[in-house]
Amino acid sequence: MERWFSWWQALPTQKPRLSVFLAGTLLGAAFPPLSLPWLVWLAFPLLWGLTKAPRPYSRLYSALLLWNLIGCYWLTLTALSAPNLSEAFISFVAGAAAIFLNPLLMLLPFFLWKKTSQLLRVSLSPWLFILWWGIYEQFHFRWELTWSWLTVGFAWSEWGYWRQLAEALGVMGLSTWTLIGAALVYEKKSMLLFGAWSFLLPGSLRLFSPKPVMGSARLVYAVQPNIDPYTKFEEMPPEQQVSLLLRLLPSYPPAGSLVVLPETAIPIAVSLDRWREEELIQPFWNYVQRHRVNLLIGVVGYRYLPKGAALPASARSLPGGGGYETYNAALLLRPDTFQVHIKGRLVPFVERAPYLELLTFLKKWHIDLGGGFGHFGKPQHQYSLTLYPDEVSLSLAICYESIFLHDLRRRTENNLSYIAIITNDGWWKRSSGYWQHLSYGRLTAQALGVSAVRSANTGVSALISSKGEVLRSLGYEERGRIEGLLAPQKAATFYYRFGEIGWGVLTTFACVIWLRQLYRFRRSSALSER
Repeated sequence: MERWFSWWQALPTQKPRLSVFLAGTLLGAAFPPLSLPWLVWLAFPLLWGLTKAPRPYSRLYSALLLWNLIGCYWLTLTALSAPNLSEAFISFVAGAAAIFLNPLLMLLPFFLWKKTSQLLRVSLSPWLFILWWGIYEQFHFRWELTWSWLTVGFAWSEWGYWRQLAEALGVMGLSTWTLIGAALVYEKKSMLLFGAWSFLLPGSLRLFSPKPVMGSARLVYAVQPNIDPYTKFEEMPPEQQVSLLLRLLPSYPPAGSLVVLPETAIPIAVSLDRWREEELIQPFWNYVQRHRVNLLIGVVGYRYLPKGAALPASARSLPGGGGYETYNAALLLRPDTFQVHIKGRLVPFVERAPYLELLTFLKKWHIDLGGGFGHFGKPQHQYSLTLYPDEVSLSLAICYESIFLHDLRRRTENNLSYIAIITNDGWWKRSSGYWQHLSYGRLTAQALGVSAVRSANTGVSALISSKGEVLRSLGYEERGRIEGLLAPQKAATFYYRFGEIGWGVLTTFACVIWLRQLYRFRRSSALSER
């Protein structure tokens, strides 16, 4: 086995082109839908070896690009159903840009790793790389040009035995745990040590999992209208879509039930402040009043801004003064009131240009995808919603927001809660994209320890347990609804309580090992000089 590890470690310098191909392919296959995450332990040693080979950055970029192509090729599929050639070209270029630019950002930790090692005049150690990669993932999740879809920890989203590590570590801590396993392979540590770290440690966490605190179960419904998104905004009349949605609602839901409809279920802009006057919303409000239920519906919303008010960068001005701003939003209709959630994590350039307040020239750069009218606005604050009649919390994520676990954690209340994910994944057709999105939602639910309901326009809609198990689902391009009893649960996982502390502990552990190596190197150099 040690001989095989030595051959694998030497492969990047002996056969760099083969190593580029193998590293990118293994990383792509590690993520859903293939979901073979153990391949990460073989792929990163190849990347570390390529850093030492001639022309390291061009070869590293090629390997990382192949990873992004396999994992995110579906970003270009929006071009297939564009109404004309020019829009098809713009959609294709936008998807391709994300695929080609993200590997450049992924190069940063490799660059900093190599530069730091050169400054300290020490050999490249994977333990130092783990620090830089962790910082990169933390940063990439938090700026406005984020595309964190290939965060290493998401590779484990289909495997419950390893996914449970997210309960303690979150997704970025899960990435660090994975890279520590790769470092053990790279340095040819004993198989016993590697096995204990990679296979026994995840199972041992069950001994420390808190006992779940659950409330009374309620009926939860997820509606899936299966309307092609291009037809939705270009051809199918909104009244016809509303009629279809109403037919899919349960006829006699028990009072207090939760009915969830997908993102942009109402395909034209409606007022978030005077929604009761909106003709398309009125039948849903009547339904809520008649059955005394909670109904969550995705909308394209707008708000008017008064004359004299400072207009946000994403707002449009009106000739008589003031302006208005549009949002990707959702309304929670209750028998006694309503609540609004505005999407805060907006897809760069598709929903909003990054740093629009500073880079005002980007106002002209916008791709009309998802029913937007220009650039969507962002909320000042986000809170959990509350359900009738028991005030159970509902943490909502609209589409892309569902992968931002640290954001969802902040708006999950410290009481009985559900998670709701509403999305419109049909833009990407029958591809890896919608399956990855569903899978990442499973990891999110388990990391917080809260059951989730997922309503997708074209699929896959699902009910997900607090352990990330899909209890019921409706397949892609199926029309209908699913229902089931879901009990709200109090979020009590280690990650929910302490956030990124697990990531910090593992990163500190890697740094301690590297400092120990650095000390030994300095000491041996001093002795040799004598």
